Amino acid sequence: MNNSDLVEDGLYRLLDIFQDVESVILYSLTDTSVTVRPMAVSLEGFTEVVSSRKAKKAQYELPSYLLVDEEKISSEHIARRDKNHELIKGLISDSTFIFDYATKKRSPQLAEYAKKVGVDRKSLARLLTKYWRNGQDKMALLPAFSKSGGSGRDRTPTTKPLGAPKQPRTIAVDRAAKFIVNDDDKNNFKKALKKYYLKESGLTLAKTYDNLLKDSYSKELRLADACGRAPLVPTKKQFSYWRTKLFNKEQIMKLRTSENDYLRNKRGALGSITDRSSLPGVHFEIDATVADVHIVSELGAQYVLGRPTIYIVADRASRMIVGMHVSLYHASWRAARQALTNSFLPKSAYCKSFGIDIEDSEWPCAHIPKELVCDNGEMIGVKPKRALTPMTQLSFTPPYRPDCKGVVEKRFDIINKEVLHELLGTTRGGQVVRGSRDPRKDAIYTLKEITAEIIKAILKHNRSILDNLAFSSSLLIENDLSPTPLNYWKIHLAKHRHELQSANSDEVIARLLPSSEVSMTRSGIYFNGMYYSCSEVEELNLASVARSSGRWRLEARIDENTTNYIYVRLDKNKEFIRCDLLPRSRMLGDKFMYESEFVQDWLDIKKELTPISITSISDHTHRKEVTRQAKSRSKETEKVSFRDKTDNTRQRRKDEIEATTNIIISSSDALTTNDHLPTDNKVISLPKGRKRRTTRGKS
Repeated sequence: MNNSDLVEDGLYRLLDIFQDVESVILYSLTDTSVTVRPMAVSLEGFTEVVSSRKAKKAQYELPSYLLVDEEKISSEHIARRDKNHELIKGLISDSTFIFDYATKKRSPQLAEYAKKVGVDRKSLARLLTKYWRNGQDKMALLPAFSKSGGSGRDRTPTTKPLGAPKQPRTIAVDRAAKFIVNDDDKNNFKKALKKYYLKESGLTLAKTYDNLLKDSYSKELRLADACGRAPLVPTKKQFSYWRTKLFNKEQIMKLRTSENDYLRNKRGALGSITDRSSLPGVHFEIDATVADVHIVSELGAQYVLGRPTIYIVADRASRMIVGMHVSLYHASWRAARQALTNSFLPKSAYCKSFGIDIEDSEWPCAHIPKELVCDNGEMIGVKPKRALTPMTQLSFTPPYRPDCKGVVEKRFDIINKEVLHELLGTTRGGQVVRGSRDPRKDAIYTLKEITAEIIKAILKHNRSILDNLAFSSSLLIENDLSPTPLNYWKIHLAKHRHELQSANSDEVIARLLPSSEVSMTRSGIYFNGMYYSCSEVEELNLASVARSSGRWRLEARIDENTTNYIYVRLDKNKEFIRCDLLPRSRMLGDKFMYESEFVQDWLDIKKELTPISITSISDHTHRKEVTRQAKSRSKETEKVSFRDKTDNTRQRRKDEIEATTNIIISSSDALTTNDHLPTDNKVISLPKGRKRRTTRGKS
């Protein structure tokens, strides 16, 4: 809201719309109080503010501790989150309570509910505030313990030293008291580092530590030696710790080397080379099937890879295909999470990676449903439940009942019949006559080409006229729109008649994409034989730091649809950043992630076939024989002195050359040495070449 008379300027979350009382419930995201109540405004006024563009759609950045993989949340935090959600579950689903809580100064319903569940009323108010502020899902109630203990801030010690105490290995000795580092000690550290360590030809850290004790703690050392006790001075470990606190790694690296050496040997080397209800979003159906076509590898058409697995996510009300994924993995959570990621994120970038340019309005599905309908397969495990239940509700169909999710099952039938059964290498749904040609012999299409054809078929399906949609909602007839899934979806979103929730891309990436570990190296971010980078890596000069200080591991999220980019978290308390493929790995660009794994397997096979070359075996045997003969010859000269061996070396080299090399001799020597040759005065003329014409200038 900006310059509006309806409410104060700021960022608001729309909680609900009450058509019967013509009211809109807003929640202020600008107010950071512990307890913030929602407010009710008139629907007419809110519509006018939106029409005049005084209210615009905006993004609210979730706290970093919420953007975390569900598998890495401790069981204690999950238990606390679920307990808090159960406490307020009866309130957030009660529209009457939300309206009264937003319009009345006192809410007796909250007090009665608090007495019923046995929790203080203020505690419930704080949980409601946290729930509405952080996204209105179960994940919003996760405890904010990521920065507990003052993470990233310097703590000031008092009489008790920081860190773990010194522990003796046995009980026979007592360790010296731990030194408490104060501001004066830090200044001494900084002076010693600048004087001895941070120079082009600086001393080692151990020698710098020795000089620190001599310069700044000599009195304490002498006094302790006289008293026969251990000196109370900083330890080498403390000095090393404060070195990285007082100076970052890039400063240390640049100060300890010359500019020329840094540019030649230390800088980063980056340049080297996604039915039952009439409202969209009430139910999404997800299922997988094996495609009726065999494919080949992009890296070699001679490698037949079999039949890929197709995942489809469809909206039950509009028959809209909202997401897809095609891969070589069997039906599993690994492939299903890719299909869900594609469903919850915009599609234009995904289609462009397969050579199909579309606008987001042509496939406007980037939302989270109220309920996700699955079968009793890969989605019934613990991992899917942990990842998806904070965002949506999971429901499972009975075994052997595909009709319970007939919308998505029918989409598979459409794709197979209209696209895949017309391609070479198709199995035609298993309808192969005995003795007919093996379809694997005709396979010519790659996974990328098959995926592109399926995307085109989905776009065509979303624009196709479906008779049943004309009887599902009156909005299509009222607005004179063809009964297509795309029109059904758009008109219901425009009229705010849906159960969809806008997805936050950072949240989807963090929770759904497969997690992995990558390495920050001198050549970029390394993953699976490929190198990636982004503007943040270049600005922070991380490749240069890795070259000088060694590589380190980073948390990443992998989109298995493409090798062109991955998502990397450069800091544990920040969001994931997209990192693009570097030119040095361009051979694997515009491919699926499985192609990089194929290259790794192919390389391993080649290494297993020839661990060493066969010729090197005979070379090794010959070298041993030559060494044996040389040693036997050397025994004959053991009695000769070293001076006799090395004296007059130049003349001996000359004699060796004359004895073992063909040399050119003078003409006088040739006359004496060639007396035995027959003398013949016959002259033989050599053939002459064609006479060249000379061109003269015209006078």
